[in-house]
Amino acid sequence: MEKLGIIAGAGKLPVLLARAAVNHDREPVVIQITKSDAERFAGIAHEIHTYGVGQIQKIARTLLNSGVKEVVIIGKVEKNILLRPFQIDTTTLKILVQNRREKPATIVNAALNSLESTGLTILPQDRYLEDLLPHPGVLTKRRPTESQWKDIELGITTARQIADMDIGQTVVVKNQIVLAIEAIDGTDATIKRGGNLGRKGSVVAKAAAANHDFRIDVPTVGQQTLSALHQVKAGVLAVEARRTFVMDPEMLIQQADRWKIAIVAVE
Repeated sequence: MEKLGIIAGAGKLPVLLARAAVNHDREPVVIQITKSDAERFAGIAHEIHTYGVGQIQKIARTLLNSGVKEVVIIGKVEKNILLRPFQIDTTTLKILVQNRREKPATIVNAALNSLESTGLTILPQDRYLEDLLPHPGVLTKRRPTESQWKDIELGITTARQIADMDIGQTVVVKNQIVLAIEAIDGTDATIKRGGNLGRKGSVVAKAAAANHDFRIDVPTVGQQTLSALHQVKAGVLAVEARRTFVMDPEMLIQQADRWKIAIVAVE
C-alpha cells in the first residue's frame, strides 16, 4: 500500500483525511505539529510522530525514511504562533532570516519550497476530501431575503479582496455596510465583532484569495462557526462553492434549519 504523509495540525480534518486515505488504499504516516492527542489517529495511521512546527529537517527526514513521497499539510495552526518563541532548526531559522520582513504567507511558502526540495510532493488539502466541498446553491431550507442576497454579494466580494491582501477570509455585512473584517483574531471573533453591531439578520461571508494555495489551507466552516452566528443572531452564512470545507455537512444543515440560518454556496 502506497504511503501518504499527513502533517497534522489541530481539529478533525487530519483525522478525516487519514480515514479517507485508507479508503483510497493509502497508508497514513502522521507528523503531529500541535499538542493534539495522538490517540485520535489510533487504528488509522501506520506511523505517528510528533515534532514542532519549526523542525522542518526532522519532519522531511522522517517522512522520507518512512517511504513517503506525497504529503498533505492539514489542520489548524494558529497564525499567532509566529509571534511566540518555538523550537526551530537551522533550515527554519534560515527561512525566517531570509524572509524576516515578509508576510506570513511568504514564510509558509518558503517552508513548502524547502520541503519539496527534499523530494516530497505536497498535495492540496482537498485531495480525498471532495465530499466536504459544497456545490453552488442554497444548502438549507431557509433562503436569504432579497436584501441579504445583496449583502452576500458585497460580503463575498470583500472577503475575496481581503484574502488577496493576506489579511483574512471572513467579513460581516448588513444593509450593504461592512461591519467587521477578519484579522489575526480569527473567524469566530470577527463574527462576534460584526454580529454585535449588526445583530439580527447579519450576513457572514467567507472566501479565499484568487491565487489561494490550497496546499496549506482550505477555508473551513463547521458547528463552531454556526454557533458563533447563532449567538449574535446572524441570518446567513455564505461560502465559496467547491473552495470551502463544510464540516459534518448533514448535521450542520439540520442545525442551521433549526436556528433558521441560511447557508449559501456561491460561485
